Amino acid sequence: MRTQITLPELGLPEGRTVTLSVWYARQGDFVFEGDRLVEVLTDGATFDVPSPANGVLVEWRAYPRDVLQPGQVLGVVEAEEEGTR
Repeated sequence: MRTQITLPELGLPEGRTVTLSVWYARQGDFVFEGDRLVEVLTDGATFDVPSPANGVLVEWRAYPRDVLQPGQVLGVVEAEEEGTR
């Protein structure tokens, strides 16, 4: 099952954007739920976005230096089926 990685609200004011700084995982890497996948930057803070599931990071939909808004899809994890690991 494919699970989208979305940028959380982060408690930022309405209309505030962040910049994707770095992906910690490459496409094709196996990731675990809770692993930090993406670092995003605001004017004064850095936030990590965790993996929403165990599985393979199959797609990036945002790239370093992209300007993002909360709720935007950053990538996709192909989640492993229950009981397969």
